[in-house]
Amino acid sequence: MKPFVKKIVIETIILIAIGIFPYLMWGQGFGKEILLAFALSLLNGFVGYVIVLKSIQLSNAEFYKNVFGGMLVRMVFLIGATLYLFSIHAVAETPFFVFLMIFYVIHQWTEITSWLKLLPSRKAVEN
Repeated sequence: MKPFVKKIVIETIILIAIGIFPYLMWGQGFGKEILLAFALSLLNGFVGYVIVLKSIQLSNAEFYKNVFGGMLVRMVFLIGATLYLFSIHAVAETPFFVFLMIFYVIHQWTEITSWLKLLPSRKAVEN
């Protein structure tokens, strides 16, 4: 878990460094959207990483059931949270969705590359 957290912290610092100028120039009205999108995506990434870590020792069938079932539940949660935020007009739809997708791709990439290093070779090939 420690290497994953380290990657996320470094990634967040890089995102802040890259995004500070565009935010100050054009995006100050979307601070809430950026923070909510980042938080939801980060939570999703952490939950996915924990699911994989907890499932590594299981059989292939159980591993895939947990990972893909968890992926479905996480997606439903993200969609539900997004629709809820839209329905109560808590965020501007387009900026929130764009930031959520950007952060989602970045966090998924980090999550997957992190747990691929931990998976035993037997998980990559069918027994």
